[in-house]
Amino acid sequence: MVSSGTLHVVATEMTVGSFAMAGTAFLLAGLASHGVTRLEAYLKHFDHIAHFALAFGLLAMPLAIFSGIQSSPGDGIDHPLLINKLFLSSASLGLALGVLLARRSRGVAIWEHTMSKRWQMLGGMVASGLILLTASIGGTFSRGESLLDFFHLPYDMVPLMPMWLSLLVIIGAVLNLVAVRRSSNA
Repeated sequence: MVSSGTLHVVATEMTVGSFAMAGTAFLLAGLASHGVTRLEAYLKHFDHIAHFALAFGLLAMPLAIFSGIQSSPGDGIDHPLLINKLFLSSASLGLALGVLLARRSRGVAIWEHTMSKRWQMLGGMVASGLILLTASIGGTFSRGESLLDFFHLPYDMVPLMPMWLSLLVIIGAVLNLVAVRRSSNA
């Protein structure tokens, strides 16, 4: 029988690796779509790699979350680092789903319009960065160190959003969904 700690390491590596690949591919796709590099001919390949890696990371993420909760000492999520990991992974999950849904509704044409290609590139890279930050917090929790220690991030503080900010985020999400729906119908 495989322990939850070992399963968590495997699931985390799959999630982090696929998100890192997705973030790199989103960067290359964004550069290629803006004509910054001489990689314009490979835009379609970068697009497919970015979205496939992002989707694979999303499929691996629940296993990483549940095995991480099971392998953590104590009674589940009772440490500020674990709560921050849950917040960041949830934010990444939502952002990654938005990126994938936008790509599904617009197709490869999403890289043709200035604003959509910028948001697609930025959304994919931020979702990937949030997962890498989540993995860094995991290293801090389990080993007491991480690759991002030189930033001196306050991992032990749990950010709580006031109710007005939560409502503002919900309103922004609904407006974004309406805008995407209107642009896909046009």
